[in-house]
Amino acid sequence: MESGGFIRTDPSVPHPNVQFHFLPSTVIEHGRVAPPFECFQAHVGTLRPKSRGSLKLKTSNPRDVPVIDPNYLEDPSDMQEFVDAIRITRSVFSQPAFDQYRGEEVSPGSDLTSQRDLEEFVRRMADTAYHHSCTCRMGREESATDERAVSAHEAAVVDPEGKVIGLQGLRVVDSSIFPSMVSGNLNAATIMVAEKLSDRILGKDPLPPINVPVYQSPQDTIYNGHYQQQHHQSKQFDTAHQQRTQKAV
Repeated sequence: MESGGFIRTDPSVPHPNVQFHFLPSTVIEHGRVAPPFECFQAHVGTLRPKSRGSLKLKTSNPRDVPVIDPNYLEDPSDMQEFVDAIRITRSVFSQPAFDQYRGEEVSPGSDLTSQRDLEEFVRRMADTAYHHSCTCRMGREESATDERAVSAHEAAVVDPEGKVIGLQGLRVVDSSIFPSMVSGNLNAATIMVAEKLSDRILGKDPLPPINVPVYQSPQDTIYNGHYQQQHHQSKQFDTAHQQRTQKAV
């Protein structure tokens, strides 16, 4: 990877919901397929998808593999974020700075511009990107025992000290205990969890909080290649952007 970045696909989103990975080369099937030509790529990934899958026991035999259903794109907003990200990427690559490097759009292809076409492309090409989390979430003990209190996806598996609820002598200390997805790669957040819970295991007092504010994007911002000042302009912009990208890509 040569560079990366974080963007918002809509001005109403408080902080970036899509991550860019820009590569000055061709990567197909995670490098398992040799590229047929030279080009550059931008991989886009949604950071906070709303679709929720499941991880269940297949049998009572612990040696049997579990039943895993990622349930990708079950929530329509996840699909829309991907479609918006494709359109934003096209807008970025259509800028004059890329004129001497840009050739024909190979994928999805400049002829695919409609909502339906882009959704079909996403369903055909989207895949997972390694950073799994939240399958063993941390939370309140009552959420693990009272089925009426929360949905199955909100029920806690471990308590705030990483102890598996209902069992003795077992803790989980990794990214699976995140209560919700972080907006980016998991390395830093996983180190933080390990540092905090290792202190708890060793009986050390926790470090005091420093209350670092979460980044909030300004209201006046670059959105899909246009300067947005008011949220209510976004619908008018969407139509104009689709027309422009159809001509520019």
